[in-house]
Amino acid sequence: MTQAEPRVAVVGGGLAGLTAALELLERGIAVTVLERAKRPGGRARSVVRDGLPLEILSPVVSSADTALLALVTQSGAGDVFLPLRPVIAGQFRGGRISEVDPRGLRDFARIPGLRRREALRLVRLPRLLRRYAKHLPAGEPEAGAPLDDRSVADFGRLYFGPSAVEHWLGPFASGTSLGDPDEISRVHLLRRQRFHFGAPRGLPRVRLDDLVEAAAGRAAVLTDADVRLVRPLPGGGLVVDYAREGRERGVEVDGVVVTVPAPDAAMLGAAILTTGERDVLCGVRSHAAVTLCARSCRPLSWHAREVCVPLSEGSAVGTFLVEPGMVGGRVPEGFGSIALYGAGPWSDRAMDLSDEVIEKELSAELDRLQPGATAALDFAQVLRVRGARPRFDVGHYRALARLERIESECRAEGRRMVLAGDYRMDPSWNGAAASGRRAAAALAGDLLGVKGARRGP
Repeated sequence: MTQAEPRVAVVGGGLAGLTAALELLERGIAVTVLERAKRPGGRARSVVRDGLPLEILSPVVSSADTALLALVTQSGAGDVFLPLRPVIAGQFRGGRISEVDPRGLRDFARIPGLRRREALRLVRLPRLLRRYAKHLPAGEPEAGAPLDDRSVADFGRLYFGPSAVEHWLGPFASGTSLGDPDEISRVHLLRRQRFHFGAPRGLPRVRLDDLVEAAAGRAAVLTDADVRLVRPLPGGGLVVDYAREGRERGVEVDGVVVTVPAPDAAMLGAAILTTGERDVLCGVRSHAAVTLCARSCRPLSWHAREVCVPLSEGSAVGTFLVEPGMVGGRVPEGFGSIALYGAGPWSDRAMDLSDEVIEKELSAELDRLQPGATAALDFAQVLRVRGARPRFDVGHYRALARLERIESECRAEGRRMVLAGDYRMDPSWNGAAASGRRAAAALAGDLLGVKGARRGP
């Protein structure tokens, strides 16, 4: 192994790991991705039943998801993934669904239930974003730590009024993280408003699985590899110990990018990470994901529709996605699909329930949210994953700032292991991709001795 030909192991083959791998390859660094499952993709993986993709998390993306769209280009999947199919945004309240997709200040005035006087106060939002701009740089969420002292709800009541919290910020919390506006940090809101406000949202033309397969096809991915520990070599470099096919193995590398969930990263990096880093990783909170995916014998809507259900509605559902079938689309023509994504607090409790109980409860919610829909269903299937969505509650951005400071100090002292994942950026597909790209750029710069690193082999 020479300095001119560094080798890196990426632990975890989800979107963060695959993005990191492709970024490192573009910078002339040999990469091996170690994935514990039998196929890469992590939470982006899906299964297909009777032509319908069953996905644990919403596949809706934004035209402002620059890191994810860059991965689409890097993997060569642009022709099949794009253009995005438009999605109509809506909000369920009081037994009815209203279209709510504010892309300008005037649109806020049309949010049902928002008092006119409080709608006028929303002109403060651009001023607040300008005031806080230095704490909201692109790709550096930890810079928001000085603002990480209020929840979304507290911030909304202070600057806009209670009806803005109930009718705008509550649905925002349900739609972006399936969380509680009284717990989510206002930094999450400010960053979303600065970088995504007004950007159209849509569905890819194919499953996220297809993007995963395209990206994995350009990198060396070793599946069924259960990483146990990352440890330093006495003479420099690192060893990644893993089990595969009943045998204990190890690979020596110059650097490691760890993209597994925060608690897992704390365990497998125990021989290298500092106490402060392990404390931050073990303190990352997350929500489970519980989803009911169903196919209908007819389209339930002429257009794809994503509807937020505020926690104040007392529903088990945080958002639901209705998608009609079309020729060459994700759903077969003549059919429809609907996915009910459980609200964060409810999903955490539902992890201990049986599939039958979950299906019964969510089906009852479907009848309330979309009357008559259950009668048109061909089949339904429950999906669940524990710890699927990191929570960006008050205090999380301060923890990220601490983690970034310690990691930077360790890198300056020669450590060549970096951490990545959506918990370090944003609870979204784009957040995972952006974190993987950032970690890869940092490690490449360290290994090649050039800030930003060279591109190309």
